[in-house]
Amino acid sequence: MNQPTPQGRAQIESASGFPLITVSLLMGLMLVYYMSSTTANDRFFEMTGHGFRADDAVLAFQTSNWGKLFNMMYANFASLHYVQLFFSAYFIWVFGGHIEGKMGPARLGLLVLLGLTVPWVAVALLHSGKGSSTIFVGPVFVISSLVGAYLVLPPEKQRLKSWMPKNRHQIFDTEEKKDVRDHYIKNPMIFVGVFVFVELAFHFACSMLFPGYDTLDFVGAAIAFGMGYGMAYALLSSATGNVQDAPMKLGVLHHYRKLIAIDVPHEQALMGTSKALGLPYEQVRDWVNKDKGKMKIRNL
Repeated sequence: MNQPTPQGRAQIESASGFPLITVSLLMGLMLVYYMSSTTANDRFFEMTGHGFRADDAVLAFQTSNWGKLFNMMYANFASLHYVQLFFSAYFIWVFGGHIEGKMGPARLGLLVLLGLTVPWVAVALLHSGKGSSTIFVGPVFVISSLVGAYLVLPPEKQRLKSWMPKNRHQIFDTEEKKDVRDHYIKNPMIFVGVFVFVELAFHFACSMLFPGYDTLDFVGAAIAFGMGYGMAYALLSSATGNVQDAPMKLGVLHHYRKLIAIDVPHEQALMGTSKALGLPYEQVRDWVNKDKGKMKIRNL
């Protein structure tokens, strides 16, 4: 029986759809910055309660003042200065746009929701009852969750294109459209390093330029990073299956998708994959059916 062997480690295929969640986050940044432009940004967040203060958050929770808690969530999109706005938008586009292509908008939406809420619980518990009046602002937590997922699902190196057609109706291969993000995500660790450096710079600059404000809590950022890393790792593990089945399963899915790409009907693609790889038809069908709805993996 012929068993396909992997040609390297598995990579998640990127979707080419509109980055809905990423653009929504960017619009949130712009909207809150526009709202705060009518007055000094730091005073705006203090007067309106759009910043996150630990004691106020705990009191609002104890009194079931959900409106005030929701109001504090504006802190996720707050910018004290246009420089912070620029870098926040840049990091969301680089990390969020890439991860949305890998995970899809639904999974990324769940991760973003967790990143916008869970780390603030840690901030409230750590800083409440200590007489701290620090107001936390900025999207560092949600970006940290994106960075965690980014390290699990980094951009792969670009490969040379083949001149062979991908569709039986094509005589020659057509030119592929390049993702506008490709130029900016060649080396993943460069952008992770820049993100860490910039956020640390904002954190220390706040104490001098905006007393009483902070853009970073290390525990909250670590929790957000862990959520992103853990969720992406779980999704990747779910897509690849267990270690013993992964090489064979990857080969089956890869061969099946190649047949589907040239317009072979589903049933015939299953039968063709079964015969080509010498595997039982039922096993091929089960693997293909179980793969539906999961992130698509391929061999490199």
